[in-house]
Amino acid sequence: FQLDDCRIWMRLMFWSARQQGLHKHQGFWEWYILFMRYYVDIYQDDAKHFVEESAEWSTNPDNIKEYLDAGRTMEDVIGVTMEDIEADTKKQ
Repeated sequence: FQLDDCRIWMRLMFWSARQQGLHKHQGFWEWYILFMRYYVDIYQDDAKHFVEESAEWSTNPDNIKEYLDAGRTMEDVIGVTMEDIEADTKKQ
């Protein structure tokens, strides 16, 4: 898996959990975030840095709308590497 694959997968996993109301159970939600950080690290080292962002992504209805309107793609992460993110951070 590449970084963008992992970020998309995490966003979808957190969105589906949120749709089922699992975020309302604080103990479970905290565990789930920790579990996702551990699990995604198996597939891609840098992805663990985006767990919280991925968990928060589905709290914004505009993000969901943008995802659906774009044909269920996440243009903001597709093809974005850790090097791209680090370069953007240095520019700021």
